[in-house]
Amino acid sequence: MAKKENPRISVNIWERIAKEEFEETVTEPWFGIDITINCSLGLQDVLGFVSEVADACFTSSGEFLPEIMDFAIRRGVLTRYANFTLPENVEKQYWLIYNTDAVGAVMRHVNRSQFREITDAINEKVKHMRNSDIMALRSKIMEVADVFTRMQEETAGLFKGLSQEDVQAFIGAVKDNAAVEEKIVDAYVDRMKRDARDMVALDEER
Repeated sequence: MAKKENPRISVNIWERIAKEEFEETVTEPWFGIDITINCSLGLQDVLGFVSEVADACFTSSGEFLPEIMDFAIRRGVLTRYANFTLPENVEKQYWLIYNTDAVGAVMRHVNRSQFREITDAINEKVKHMRNSDIMALRSKIMEVADVFTRMQEETAGLFKGLSQEDVQAFIGAVKDNAAVEEKIVDAYVDRMKRDARDMVALDEER
């Protein structure tokens, strides 16, 4: 006898159960006012929440600020799960969030399973961003090292065959920062004259 397959659960049935058995929003009285709380977030809100917190943990210059993460998460709880309006001033936001129990009032109704997924995703995104910054920094360091290596090779070629006096003359010209090219040429001409005198003296000795 063929085994009877269980019928598939239709989307309509699943949706009806979700609406009848699971709360989408609740109203929480808080100091004489009503807070409207979303028990779970939609996908777009989850993506926005994760990106918003991760971005807040870095300055415009790329410096990582781990101490901002908790504050940014609490801020997202109030604005994405509930209907709180926050002031534009960040200092005032911080003061309101940490000097009231607003976050706790909201979190009593939040889907904790989803919230854990969100915080895990935030940590993973921050880790990825930090690793990306480190790799970019390493790449820049290698680029700078290559530039200095090329400069060293070119400089070595420039001074090849010159005497210590010639090199000192070149350095003096650069330090003075005046008629640099002329002094380099003069130093080279002087060297050539010395070589010529040395050759004449050597011929005379012979």
